[in-house]
Amino acid sequence: MVQISQNNLLVIFGATGDLAKRKLIPALYSLYSQKALEHTSVLAIGRKSFGSEEFRTYLKSDSIISAESVSDRDEFLKKIDYLELPMNEPAGYEPLRELIHSHPGKNITFYLSVPQELFEPIVSGIAHIGLNTPSSRVAFEKPFGSDLESATKLNAFVAGAFSEDQIFRIDHYVGKETIQNILAFRFANSLFEPVWNNHYIDNIQITATESLGVESRGAYYDHAGALRDMVQNHLFQVLALATMEPPHTLTSTAIHDEKVKVIRSLRLGKDLASHVVFGQYTGYKNEGGIPESSRTETFAALRLEVHNWRLKGIPIYLRTGKALAEKKTKVVIEFRKNASILYNEQDELDRNRIIFEISPYEGISVGFNVKEYGEAKKTRAVWSEFIQTKEGPEAYERILSDLLLGDHTLFTRWDMIEESWKIVDHLVNCKEHCPMLYPYEIGGNGPTAANSLLEVDGREWF
Repeated sequence: MVQISQNNLLVIFGATGDLAKRKLIPALYSLYSQKALEHTSVLAIGRKSFGSEEFRTYLKSDSIISAESVSDRDEFLKKIDYLELPMNEPAGYEPLRELIHSHPGKNITFYLSVPQELFEPIVSGIAHIGLNTPSSRVAFEKPFGSDLESATKLNAFVAGAFSEDQIFRIDHYVGKETIQNILAFRFANSLFEPVWNNHYIDNIQITATESLGVESRGAYYDHAGALRDMVQNHLFQVLALATMEPPHTLTSTAIHDEKVKVIRSLRLGKDLASHVVFGQYTGYKNEGGIPESSRTETFAALRLEVHNWRLKGIPIYLRTGKALAEKKTKVVIEFRKNASILYNEQDELDRNRIIFEISPYEGISVGFNVKEYGEAKKTRAVWSEFIQTKEGPEAYERILSDLLLGDHTLFTRWDMIEESWKIVDHLVNCKEHCPMLYPYEIGGNGPTAANSLLEVDGREWF
């Protein structure tokens, strides 16, 4: 982990919320344990009536920090102060200004771990007390808008207080080690980059499934659905990394430029209804906060293409859903069948594949054919696997570290969000006018109609 040498003050809005408890505070403690936060202080902002010492006790009592050493934990907690603040009332931000001014000489980073309806009031409050200085930064958790119109409005509002280079839009998926490894695997190996094109690749499949339903997120999820919750951000980020052109350097600007080009070049079929499948798991309407009339999709599968010279004509299949058989995220690069008749006399050769396993475990597998031991011509498929056995940094450790360093690489630039929403708005409009919302059973593989997306092309999900 890169050491953070700058003097930083990290201000977390929503510090008593679920994300802060499950991810942010534990990630900060892990960074502290690696001695990466020696020059960083934390100011926790929340609505609960705590003093700083009460908040530290709350962090201890709720087992939020899993520490081997009690003394280490207590030393870490001394870095955290707490301020009760009415976050939706910009006029009440004066105590924040006074407290921040007690930390002179520090770079200030505001982290908005709150529902997006609080984004504008908080930005207003920060600007109201004059803390949107040129050296400050502001980070937003997803979602950033709920459609193109709301995202554009929100971005314009934020841009009135902060410049683009001060804004960090978070997608924690990109902080995962295997997702970061996609670029290294592609561009650091001369073995693979020459065949990463439509002469050799047959199709690309990106899957992100969950075994749980919506649980306590019913009210949020019924407004979002699978398209807004997963496709617009997580899946498009992964798709861009798997299909982008090589950047001229590994700077954040160069990488973002190529990712945006990919999203701009995405094409859906003219007969859109035949290229998408939406589903809803049985019992979804019985979840808390879900109306009986809901037509929200808890499953989405779609077929797209990237219209550039490298990958034009290659189908890209995406699928994501809740309440399915297993929690799994992976990218499958499936290569064309060998046109040669050699070794095809007895059995059809298996396709070569590259699989990026993202969860529940992380690794990369390459599938190829070898001669069956003891046979003259018979072959079998085998796998060469790299499994990430070393405990890597949790995604939020990398995100927080890069945020405090001011590195934009793992964050989302506005133009990518804009282009992503254009596509998802089109898909949402299709869903609203599409008569079919396929029911599927909890614990299964989703609607059988999703298989047809590939079957009509002579393919199947791997």
